[in-house]
Amino acid sequence: MSTKLKRRYKVLFSNLRDLINSWNLIPDSPSDEFDSVNHLCLSLLYKGADELKLGKSIHYELTINYGLSIDEVDSDTLAKEVIAWWEKNK
Repeated sequence: MSTKLKRRYKVLFSNLRDLINSWNLIPDSPSDEFDSVNHLCLSLLYKGADELKLGKSIHYELTINYGLSIDEVDSDTLAKEVIAWWEKNK
């Protein structure tokens, strides 16, 4: 990966981290608590994933890997926010 791409990824990662942390999924959690969700989202977005794929992936990550109780409708809402963020920032 080129230096320019690495820098761009770091900027996107930081900005997406801010968005994900704004969801306040676990109050008072460390700022890097949901970095796996961040990596997942960015990976899928770079691969051209649509809102449906992103929503299902977020839902799986939050319910299975984090043990959170979140409805698929809520995951879809989060995916919409991420897609809107991506469209604005890519």
